[in-house]
Amino acid sequence: MKKSNSTILAVVPANIDFKNQGVLALCEEHDNKGERTVGIITRPDMVQRTQAETCVAIAQGRREDEVSVKHDWHVLRNRSSDELRGNTTIEERDAMEKDLLSREPWVQLGPENLGVDTLRTRLRTILFGAAGREFPILAAKTKVQLEQLAAERRRLGGDNRTEKEKQDVFYAATRSLITRTEFYVEGVTREDTSELGSAHAINLRSRIVEQSELFRDRMFKEGHSYTSQLELSGINPDADLRSIAIECRVSAMEKLEPASKSSEAEIQEAKKFLNEKRGMELPGTFDPRNINDFFWKQSKNWHQIAEEHIGKTFEHCELYFKHATLMAFAPEALNDNKPTFGNHEIVADRVFKMICKGLETMKMDAKAELTKIEIDRTKSQLNFNPKYLAEYRQQRNARNAARAINAVVKDAALQNADPKRPPPELNPNTLAELQNRHTQNDRTEEEADDFLRSAWIHYRVVERHFMRRLSELIPDVRNIEAKDFQRLVEEDRDLERKKDELKRKNDVLKKCLEILERSGWA
Repeated sequence: MKKSNSTILAVVPANIDFKNQGVLALCEEHDNKGERTVGIITRPDMVQRTQAETCVAIAQGRREDEVSVKHDWHVLRNRSSDELRGNTTIEERDAMEKDLLSREPWVQLGPENLGVDTLRTRLRTILFGAAGREFPILAAKTKVQLEQLAAERRRLGGDNRTEKEKQDVFYAATRSLITRTEFYVEGVTREDTSELGSAHAINLRSRIVEQSELFRDRMFKEGHSYTSQLELSGINPDADLRSIAIECRVSAMEKLEPASKSSEAEIQEAKKFLNEKRGMELPGTFDPRNINDFFWKQSKNWHQIAEEHIGKTFEHCELYFKHATLMAFAPEALNDNKPTFGNHEIVADRVFKMICKGLETMKMDAKAELTKIEIDRTKSQLNFNPKYLAEYRQQRNARNAARAINAVVKDAALQNADPKRPPPELNPNTLAELQNRHTQNDRTEEEADDFLRSAWIHYRVVERHFMRRLSELIPDVRNIEAKDFQRLVEEDRDLERKKDELKRKNDVLKKCLEILERSGWA
């Protein structure tokens, strides 16, 4: 009775006061305009003439204060209990009904409102009229429900799939992830991530470039154990390049603070070291292998900075895959036909954890490679590179020229201070004395300066990280064992039951819509 598209048959016995009929109260509650209600009076053979006239008056609408319905009332004579026990036939019932309703006062209602045959015709007309009104509305609602069901089923990943279908869906998602990764490693972005912003972790190449700049800056600013004041050229060939990156976008890096030394203190410390490490060399000469000690001391921070750089690169790759894997398995708003899993977020997380295991392996490989570099650093520093030799010669010539100029200035100063002073005898000894290259101490300081400059020229850094094989970390369904694949894509039972229920509802609605469309009214 509550459904607005239903027709209500209000059956009321003639021998009971209409005001006491509960069915009429329900009709008033759910159809207060009486548009869906058809009143049917039964047991007309059980009332006296006066009560029969009251029923006729109500049926003719002359007693609207008591009962009001839009459709005409109908009168039927059903078999009584005695007649049912006596096995009265339908034909006998029809004959008795026709005889009774042809008399006063029932005959006043007209033949169209009397008897079971005309009731069938009336109900058919009412039903078809209601169908003509309601079927188009019902068909439209059914289509909307089907669309809603389709959207929900897509959200859940469609119907429960076969193993082959699951493999196809998984393969499509991982291929998409591989393609995206190959693009983003090269710095080629796609439209579907444009709304995430330029600073997002999905822009992997940009994050690695920033991290590499920070790594380079740290090596030049923090890679040495102390900051030298010697006038060196070529120590940082990229000194004119300004890094754009300011700070790390993942976890903060540990900042090192190299101490600062004056050139004089640096030379004196180096001289002390050389004097204390003398071997079988002639006085004033030193083993060139002592350069190694200066280099090792200066570059001892390399390993720590490089290892931290590997860790930061790993963090950037990990963040990239966290977002990219979810994108690869997620449904697309503009592509309803894209297959995916109902628990796509869970499957993406499982794949992400597999990738992270590969990343961990690559990080360990990178650290092993770094260990090789560290071993190379601690070996003797042999450098026959022409660029190194030219740099070393340039620095020696610059220093010697400065000493020669200082000798001339010093001699001129002595001459000005004492005009009567005879000019010094020009010989190798006096010339070396004027250039501060005469005594054994002078020679030691010169050697210390040479050793320091040579060690600084050796000071170079090579950036290494593991971007080359990143897309190879993404699992290929063809290389995954069946049991492992099942664990990757398995759905929980509640989700499977829900998908089955949605499929059942979908099938029922499709059948209903098919019937409605066949009726010609939809």
